[in-house]
Formats: sequence, structure tokens, C-alpha cells
Amino acid sequence: MPKNIIFAMALSLSILLFPHLASADPSTIVFSFPVNVGHLNPHLYLPNQIFAQQMVYDPLVLYGEGGEILPCLAESWEISPDGLEYTFKLREGVKFSDGTAFNADAAVKNFDTIMQNRKRHSWIELTNKIEKWEAAGEHVFKITLNSPYSPALNDLASFRPYRFLAPSAFPDSGFTADGIKAPIGTGPWVLIESSPNQHDLFERNDLYWGPKPQAEKVLIKVIPDPLTRAVAMETGQIDLIYGAAQIGFDVFQRFSKDPRFETSISPPLSNSVITLNTGLFPTDDKAVRLALNYVTDRDAIINGIFLGYQKPSYFYCNEVFQYCDLNLKPYPFDIELAKKTLEDAGWILPAGETIREKDGKKLDVPFSFVSTDGAQRTMAEAIQAQALKAGINLIPTGEEADMFLSHTREGNFNMVAKETWGAPLEPIGQLSGMRRPTGTDFHAQQGLSQKPMMDELISKLVSSVDEKEREALVKQVFTILHEEAVYIPIHGNSSVEVHRKGELENVTFATDDNYVAFEKMRKLK
Repeated sequence: MPKNIIFAMALSLSILLFPHLASADPSTIVFSFPVNVGHLNPHLYLPNQIFAQQMVYDPLVLYGEGGEILPCLAESWEISPDGLEYTFKLREGVKFSDGTAFNADAAVKNFDTIMQNRKRHSWIELTNKIEKWEAAGEHVFKITLNSPYSPALNDLASFRPYRFLAPSAFPDSGFTADGIKAPIGTGPWVLIESSPNQHDLFERNDLYWGPKPQAEKVLIKVIPDPLTRAVAMETGQIDLIYGAAQIGFDVFQRFSKDPRFETSISPPLSNSVITLNTGLFPTDDKAVRLALNYVTDRDAIINGIFLGYQKPSYFYCNEVFQYCDLNLKPYPFDIELAKKTLEDAGWILPAGETIREKDGKKLDVPFSFVSTDGAQRTMAEAIQAQALKAGINLIPTGEEADMFLSHTREGNFNMVAKETWGAPLEPIGQLSGMRRPTGTDFHAQQGLSQKPMMDELISKLVSSVDEKEREALVKQVFTILHEEAVYIPIHGNSSVEVHRKGELENVTFATDDNYVAFEKMRKLK
């Protein structure tokens, strides 16, 4: 049944059953998310949802427009000439939401437990660089590194794990990997209620050190289905749709044309790319990787799936990020060039067959994605149709989320869709993570003879204190990856927002696609 008919039926049923569910409380912003926000342990991962962790917990510094590092819990900082010592002057008068003081001792206690779980956080390179952390005064916090690390401040601005929990909320063991007593931070919001599979309720932190939120509360309704979320917006059950993949672009287009609503779309905040495993047959063959690039019609994907709302991307790193204007030659969509590339590499098309072979092996390429992601499935099927024209048997393979994650961590894939990390970790933090064996990129690059050299270049990059040298090293690594066709860039990832006209104002996009600035928003009615 067509989506527009399903939408209309769902909308009619919702209005009949819930005619008085409009979000009429002017003190509460009502949002939705597919799952509950989790226990909100600032030093752990799923099921804790990033946007909600950032509502409760602050970092030392923030990532601003154009990559500028801004004060947060640290009002200023100094970096030693050798790049090893970072001394932060902490903001005075800051309190956790339970009324206890945030100071250097609290910062040390948080770093103690973060570093106790160092192995879990090794994906973020700063964790591997920190040698010592100490209070150098009541409001002076000092970090010493074992070697220079240029993106240290970017890592500290990240959404986790370098956020601060009140000492009173630590477990009796003192080790937050064991859990926390309550999510008590210095941020603008406090989690006061959580109902499984129903909602989470946040209240304004009246002890917040910054400008107080305009609204008194934020209610997060659990709505797993994008279509149901759209119906909730239509019927006034929620005030705001915000983020990537919260609704389909066909529904976003419908809202954009409806005079009752205001909509907007952000600049690209990360990239959507397809990753090819260079260490596993048949994508270990560069000719196959090149051919897969040539058979990918990104314009058709963007226009067909995303209705032209996403911008095409031709390289792994989006040019909006520092050092990422690479001036490389993009791979064209060219079926004939794909055929020639494969034929020159010995992939023959037997008479009467549609799939090429080499050394008795067929050119079968599984394309793995999370089975519930409709956009990835449609993209895989679109590329499959073009690949077949070149004699490639692309096999769309939907997997449960846990299985998909396990396979990508272990390198058990040929072709997967993924997103780059975005701000504040892209590009240097992400390049650094490519050296870690738990990541998709690490496994994807294992078949490259240049892999050891690239790791050395990245190690030099993260230790460099010279701006021009860093820029040159970033380009050198990304040039190798591009020339080896390890990735198929598709588009930049933009977030969308929808709200009813005249009912909500100050809805703005951040540089971090995991951040929703509820504290800036004002409910008008």
C-alpha cells in the first residue's frame, strides 16, 4: 500500500482516537525518539542516547562553528609549547544539579573512573595519550599527555566519555562502569522520570551555570516508527521533529509544503559512505572496488531516496571539515568503464551468463546493512541493479543490528553502509580511530599494502603541532584511500527539523548532529 495512503489512514485513526492529545502545555517541549534515553551514564554507551547525555552533562570545552573550540566548564586553558600539558581554568560557581560544587577535585574523580575503563574508551585517541591528570588548584585542572596530540581539545569536546558526573552519583565501587546512582550533571536539564517504552521527562536545571532554558520541561515520547512520529506531529502530540532519519524525506517534503508548519534542513554534518573490505574476496581486488564506485549512481540515489534534500559527496571526508578540501578527482558513474576495468583485471563474462568470473569464482558481493533501515535497503537495491549491468552480482543482505555491529567489528563483511563521525572528531579523530582493530575502517583497510605506512602517517599527524604539516598529512592519507577505492562516498548527512508555525521558536542546528539545543527553544503556545 502506498505510503501516502498509509499516512492518511493513520492520521485519521489518530484524530478519531486521540482528539485531545495536543501538546498545549506552554512550559513543556514535547519531542520524540525511537527508544528510551537510557540510564544516562556519561562514561558508557548504549542504551544511553547521545542527545540526552548532552542535555545532562557538560564537557570542559565545546566545538563551535568552523571548528572553533569554545569555553564550557573550562573558561580558559593553556597548552605548553611542547604540546604535552593542558592546564584548564575551571569556571567558578558551577554546581551539579544536586547542589554540590564542580571543581578540580570533581574533575579528577571523573577522570579517575574514565581512565580505569581506558580500554573501553580507546576508540577516542586522547584516552591513549593521557598520562596524568591532577588538580593544580581548587579551580585548576591539568592533563599531561605522553606525546603531543593535536586534536586533544576536539576529543574533550566530544559527547562522551569526557563529561562530568556529580561525585554523589558515583556507585559505591567508585567505578562508573558498574553503573551510577543517578544522572546528575552540570547541564541545563535533569532527568526526573523515565517510563519504559513510553517516555522520559526532563526538568530545567535551575542551578545551571549558563543561560537558563526557556522551557520548564522537555518530554521525550518513545515513538519507534517514523510514520507514527509524523502522525504525532500532525495531531499535535509532539512539538518538534529533529535529526537525521526521524522521518522519511517524502514526509519531510509534505510538511515543507504545508503552511501550518515550518521546516528547515542543516548543512552536511557527516558523510554517508559505503565501505569496501580490501582484505576479503572479491573486494580485495582493486578492480572490483573501482568498478563498484563506477556503478554507483549517487545522483539517482539522492534524488530517488532523499528527494534531492541531501547533497552528493565524492570523498570520504566532507569538505565542510578542516583540511578536507582535498581537490581530488571523483569517480564518475560509468557502467562501460566498470566493464572495462573488470575485463582488464581478468573478470570475464562467460557466454550466456550475466555474472562475471575469475579463476572459477563468481563476482558475488554481499552488501550488508541493518535490516530495519529502509533507506540503506533501497540504496543497496539501486546499486544492485546498476552493478548487474557490469556483471557484478551485488547481494543486499539485511541483518539484525547486533549481528551487523558484530560483523563490522570483526571485519566479516564485503560491503557495508556507514556514517563518518562528524564534529568534533572529523577528520583527525576519525583518522586516528582507523588504527584501532575494533573499527570498521581498520578491517576495511587490512588488505592494503600501504596500511602500515598509513598508520605511521596518522601517528605523525596526531602528534604534529604544525598546522601545515597536519593539513598535508590528512591529504596524503585520504589520497591513498581514495586512489585505492576503499570507500564509495554517497552524500552528506543533513538533519531536518519540523515544528508548527507560531508555536516554537529558536530551533537551530548545531555543528554536532547528536545535539538538540532544547535550552535555546521557546514554546509560544
